[in-house]
Amino acid sequence: MTDLTAAELIKVESNYLAGTIGAELANDAAKFDDNAETLLKFHGIYQQDDRDIRRERAQQKLPLDYSCMVRASVPGGVITGNQWLALDRVASLADNKLRLTTRQGVQFHVVHKGELAKLVSGINSSLLTTLGACGDVVRNVMACPLPHPERTAVIEPIVTEMVARFRPQTESYWELWVDGEKAVSSEKPSAASLAALDAIDPVEPIYGAAYLPRKFKIGIAWPGDNCVDIYTHDVGIVPTLDGPDGLSGNVTGFVILAGGGMGMSHARPDDTYPVLAQPVGWVEAEGRDGVESLGDVVEAIVTTQRDYGNRDDRALARLKYLVEAKGIPWLRDQIEQRTGQALADPVELPKWEVHAHHGWDDTEPESAAPRTESSVLGLPVSSGKVAHGLRYALKRLIADGAVSALRVTPRQDLLLLGITDRAAVENTLRSNGVPLASDQSPTRNLAIACPALPTCSKALGEAERVLPQVVDRLEKVLADTGNTGLPLRLNMTGCPNGCSRPYAAELGIVGRTKKGYDVYVGGSAAGDRLAKRVREDVPLEEIPDMLRPLLERFSRDIGPNDTTSFGDWAMQQEWTSLLALLPTTTVRRVRTK
Repeated sequence: MTDLTAAELIKVESNYLAGTIGAELANDAAKFDDNAETLLKFHGIYQQDDRDIRRERAQQKLPLDYSCMVRASVPGGVITGNQWLALDRVASLADNKLRLTTRQGVQFHVVHKGELAKLVSGINSSLLTTLGACGDVVRNVMACPLPHPERTAVIEPIVTEMVARFRPQTESYWELWVDGEKAVSSEKPSAASLAALDAIDPVEPIYGAAYLPRKFKIGIAWPGDNCVDIYTHDVGIVPTLDGPDGLSGNVTGFVILAGGGMGMSHARPDDTYPVLAQPVGWVEAEGRDGVESLGDVVEAIVTTQRDYGNRDDRALARLKYLVEAKGIPWLRDQIEQRTGQALADPVELPKWEVHAHHGWDDTEPESAAPRTESSVLGLPVSSGKVAHGLRYALKRLIADGAVSALRVTPRQDLLLLGITDRAAVENTLRSNGVPLASDQSPTRNLAIACPALPTCSKALGEAERVLPQVVDRLEKVLADTGNTGLPLRLNMTGCPNGCSRPYAAELGIVGRTKKGYDVYVGGSAAGDRLAKRVREDVPLEEIPDMLRPLLERFSRDIGPNDTTSFGDWAMQQEWTSLLALLPTTTVRRVRTK
């Protein structure tokens, strides 16, 4: 690369993410300009418009109805009661809803430009932040949210280490949103060239002036519990334990996985694709329980991506493509060169089980660590949308002390902590129209979807708004085919970027047009296998009945005591024969070569 691309120049010339954001916040325009819009992502903000009325406004020669999505970074999904109440308060500056994300964060939609500073400042006053929730940096660090003492004692220090190392260091964020000063200077680094990618940078020692080529995701799983979809991350971390089954005992070290990622492009099916992470090595737990050494290894992977990731083509800029091109042995060599330490070979992990953490947590501790007398309730939240009765019930439960804290799960649900009166909590939820996991089908509990239309600029079709109807039809087909109660994992997204991880689901539905969706089948319920596409551009209303023959065959093949999942069964079939079972669907568009 001899010259920086436009996207890289915007970053390099921004004076560490300041750009013209401060000046534009102070003017009366309804929108930010293109360069500021790019930089806002690093501040956890996406500029959007209401796509439901886009055409109507265009016909009336009116400007688009601009607003912003603001994302709070919530490491490990951990939220105190007071933090939740603070997030609830600032929701009045948005559309009076909070949305739980598939990366355990919290989003606010329809935030107009004039309300941005107050909302972002309000989030920071709760000791959460939007910095690094989006943009070409390490995003919100995910972790198994189950608050068992033996887990949190291991996982929380890792989350803390990752946040401390990889949260951007630039002062521009705090000057803009917290201190109230307008960082309007657009002074440029001395050279907008390859020198701007120098690894030695006094302001951003990890990222440098150009930050990373693309977003970077880190997840931390507990052995045997893949609730975080560990293989879908750029870097996955799994503790190893010395118990005979590998599921209990003292921590011996950490397996490192690298190179996962879900995004692809319909326009580039040959060179963009989802990939699962691969084992890279094992780090021994020594000195601060090995967390510092672990951090050194992860930092080496991040800086390798910084130095070698594709900055010429953003569609190919994720770590997964670098690992695919260079190989795991090359990445191991980079880690060893950058840390100065030999990296041990990865050890075998215990078999993954399926955990959604729904319902009351009555699991016995996996160690002798004491358990508090309070209970934890796993509450399914449809598409992560907290509004109306659920929003009111949570606010009341926290204000009354019935719930002390919360955890956002990787499937957009909530764990409610510190409950001493189960009946009172259940009554408050149900009286406000909030179903518990036991009140609805496993498939409905497990279904997730991204927000998509009308706000997301990337969305090609619906997701969140139509998911309940998709599940309604799917439940009927499940009942008709003898599969009532089947815990089918459905992940739906409005575009191929894959925010809801559809390519690793038992049933993935991916938006291709406003009405047509690609359908994927066969991902592992445990998250360690990619699904395969069975149909392209299927009308949404036809998808459940299209799957009927597969579910009928599955029901015949699987006996009453057989625990084989639908995804596992599908991948055990001869694929051509499996596809032959599918009916013909409506052709939505004419294809030309």
